[in-house]
Amino acid sequence: MKKIIMPILIVAGAGVVTAALIMNRPSPVVNAPEERVTLVEVQTASARDMLFSVSSQGTVEPRTQTTLVAEVSGRVMSVSEMFVVGGFFREGDLLLSLDSADYEVSVQQARANLLTAQAQLTQEQAQADQAARQWDSSGRARADAPPLALRTPFLAEANARVLFAEADLARAQRQLERTKIRAPYDGLIREKMVDIGQYVGTGTQLARTFAVDYAEIRLPLTDRDIAFLNLPQPGATQNIANASGSNAWGADGAGGTPVTLTTTVGGKVLQWDARIVRTDGVIDSTTRVYYAVAQVRDPYSLRATNDGKPALSIGSFVNASLQGITAHGVFTLPHSAVRSSDQVMVMDNEQRLRIRTVNVLRTDTDNVYVDGGLNDGDRVIVSPVPVPIEGMRVSTAEGFEMSTESAL
Repeated sequence: MKKIIMPILIVAGAGVVTAALIMNRPSPVVNAPEERVTLVEVQTASARDMLFSVSSQGTVEPRTQTTLVAEVSGRVMSVSEMFVVGGFFREGDLLLSLDSADYEVSVQQARANLLTAQAQLTQEQAQADQAARQWDSSGRARADAPPLALRTPFLAEANARVLFAEADLARAQRQLERTKIRAPYDGLIREKMVDIGQYVGTGTQLARTFAVDYAEIRLPLTDRDIAFLNLPQPGATQNIANASGSNAWGADGAGGTPVTLTTTVGGKVLQWDARIVRTDGVIDSTTRVYYAVAQVRDPYSLRATNDGKPALSIGSFVNASLQGITAHGVFTLPHSAVRSSDQVMVMDNEQRLRIRTVNVLRTDTDNVYVDGGLNDGDRVIVSPVPVPIEGMRVSTAEGFEMSTESAL
C-alpha cells in the first residue's frame, strides 16, 4: 500500500510547488518599440529668378542662293580664276564670257538700221516742212489741210521706224552684254556646271552660287519650347532697335532673340552669335514641330571687323541655345527629388517626412524647375526613400549623429 501512496504524494507535491511558482512569477517588463529612423539627404529650397534657354539644332544654309543660267547661246571663251567650287567673288565680278562675235555683228546691224531710220526721218521731216509752207502760201488755214497734204502719216511712220530701230539696238546691246556672266552679289561658287570651250544654249545652267552676307538655320521647336521664348509672329520679321550687348549686331539695329551656335571642327568647339529673325507659318505634319529661323551675319568672316572669327561653313550641323524668358520664384531641384512627375518629399521641423504636390515649370537633362508648392527654406529630400510614408521619421546623417550622442 505504501508503495502506491508514496509516488502519488510525490507527484501531488510537485504539482503544488509548480503551481505556486507559476502564480508567484514576476511580470515581464514591456518596453515600447523604438521608432525606425530613415537617413536621407536634403537640399534647402531657395527661390530665384531663372533665365531659361531652349536647345535645338539645325543645318546652316545660305539666305540667298541662285542658279546662274545662260540668257544667250554661245561657246564659253574664258572663265575667271574665281569660277571654281569654293571660289569667292564680289558683286559685278566677271565669272565667264561667251563667244560674242555674232552679237557684236547684231549690234552693228541694229546701229546701221537706226542710222537709216534717222536719215529717213530727217528727210521726211524736211518734206513735211516744205508741204506745210506750200499750204500756207495758198492762203488757207493749216487747220483745214488734209493729213496727206502735210505728209503727217509719212512723218509718223518715219518716227516709228526710228523708235523700232532704237529698241532693236537696245535689244542687241543687251544680248551682247549677256555674253558676260557677272556675279549678282558677293558670294561663293557652290557647284560649277560648265567650263571653257563648252557650247551652251539659252537656259543652260552654268553654276550654283550663294550669297555670303548672311546664313540661316531652321531650328525645330516643340510647343513646350515656344512657351519659353519670345518669337515673332508668322509673317513678321523680328527687329530690335538699338540692340546692345555682346550679341548686338551693330548700329543698324538689326537683331532678335539671341542664339548661340556651337559645333566642333577639328577637335575644337567653335561658337557663333545669331539672332531669330522670323518663324515659319506652318507646322511640320510629320514631326509636329514649329520652325524658327536664326540668322548669322557674315558667316565666312570676310569683313575686317570680325577679328579672326572662324568661318561657319554652309552645310555645317550646329547646336543652338536660344535665350528664353525670365521666370520669377523658381526652385531648382535634381531629378532625384521629384517622384510621380509632380511630388516631392520634405523633411519638416520635427524630422517627419511630408509629401508635397508641386508645379513643375520645366525640366532639362540636369534639373527640374518648380514654381509652386515649395517655400524658401524647405528641406527637400533628394535621396531615394524605398517606401515613403507620410509622417515617418527621417533624419540627415548629421542629425542622426547628434541624436545618438545625446542619448549616450
